Amino acid sequence: MKKFLLKLCLVVLTAVCVCGVEKAYAIQDLDNLQGGSTITLEDCLEYAFTHSPKIKKAQNNVLKSKSKIGQTKSVYFPSLSANTGYYISQNDRGWDNSKNYHGVTVGLSQKIWDFGKMNATLNADKYNKRAAELDLEYEYIQTAYDVKISYYRCLNYWAKVMINERNTAIQKLNFDRATALFNEGLKSRIDVVDAEVALNNAKFSLAEAYSTYFTEVMILKNKMYWSECPDLYVFAPTETFDLLMDYKYETDLSKSPQNPDFNTVLTQGIRKANILGNKKEDFLVLPHDVDWYLNESREKNPYVLAIKLIENAAAENLNGVKRMYNPDLDLSLGYNLKNTSAMVSNGFDIGVKFGFGNVNAMYMKTKLEEAKALLEMAKNDTETYLIDNEWDIRDKCGWMKKFPNEINIKLDQIERSLEYLQLADGRYTVGTGNFIELQKAAHEYYNAQLEYVDVICEYNQVLAMLNKSIGIR
Repeated sequence: MKKFLLKLCLVVLTAVCVCGVEKAYAIQDLDNLQGGSTITLEDCLEYAFTHSPKIKKAQNNVLKSKSKIGQTKSVYFPSLSANTGYYISQNDRGWDNSKNYHGVTVGLSQKIWDFGKMNATLNADKYNKRAAELDLEYEYIQTAYDVKISYYRCLNYWAKVMINERNTAIQKLNFDRATALFNEGLKSRIDVVDAEVALNNAKFSLAEAYSTYFTEVMILKNKMYWSECPDLYVFAPTETFDLLMDYKYETDLSKSPQNPDFNTVLTQGIRKANILGNKKEDFLVLPHDVDWYLNESREKNPYVLAIKLIENAAAENLNGVKRMYNPDLDLSLGYNLKNTSAMVSNGFDIGVKFGFGNVNAMYMKTKLEEAKALLEMAKNDTETYLIDNEWDIRDKCGWMKKFPNEINIKLDQIERSLEYLQLADGRYTVGTGNFIELQKAAHEYYNAQLEYVDVICEYNQVLAMLNKSIGIR
């Protein structure tokens, strides 16, 4: 299994080196993507937007809401009726064929006024339609958020693959050096064994890093609803996750250098190799205070606006229930033709009707109670979400304030741990240091790099969370 993963690592690394990375990319057709191609965050978002079944469902819900408005308005559209038939008459003396007739009736009815019943329903439908449009936008935001979080995790774990690859190369050089020094009689056998253990651990960590990376790729594909795609491709860096893709890897860890030059080993083995190209100034504090972000959320967050509209729709529904038994004023026009064996007659009818429907006091009482409960539930949902969203924005703003200082600390920690490794490497080479000191320095440098990319990933994820809470894709 380990050999398979290592071979898979080399295949992917070759794809990376061949492809390279550009700073600007065009949206591409992912369905026709070739293996080893570079994929950007914009590619992933565009694909997810066009293939998400949740977005398609929300789009159909908008169409449904529009049609509901038309159905409600149809109450004031004229209705046409027509029927024909043959009628047979019978009395106590038997069948009377003289009274049998063929009849045709055509009618047109028009509602004049329903005293506000339709208006309440229409207003509620309009609120629901606008809420459906906002729900659609929120689905776009939610989809963008899911894709971004997963994309940043892919960048994070690819950076960890690079860090583990470098750590494996360092441990390989340490093992070769310890072996050479032992053969010269300058170091003991325990250094060689310790170095070999460290090298095996580094190889295992590299294989684990690749396994986790490919798992994250599968998760990203799932978030994009991308079922058919090549397994080998490169994720492009983003402005605040500038992953360097031109890192040079050691592709054959099984070979040891012949007659190693210790000065060359010292220089090549621990030379600085940046994993990220970001500078400290790329991670600035938030440009606005918390209140600004709260106001932006109240004005632009589609979910906030949608639940307020649903509350308004519930209020209109209550008005409609209150007007349920209001009277109706209707106009009717009709033409009828009656053809009997004795004569043919026809005529026009015009009528105006004013009246009430069947009044059921029990039904009206319980319907009012239901409408009032629905309104209170809508108000509760609005209040709950506003409170939760405010807390979420305050929380994420608090997180964002810590990142510039924390990132600076992690960058300094990498510099110091690298210097520590350089010193320990030099001390071990000239014989004044021991292998335990060297391994401790290598481990601290390795951990410092992992912690740095974790902080960068967290920064991007929290920023995506904040944008989602505000209502930004």
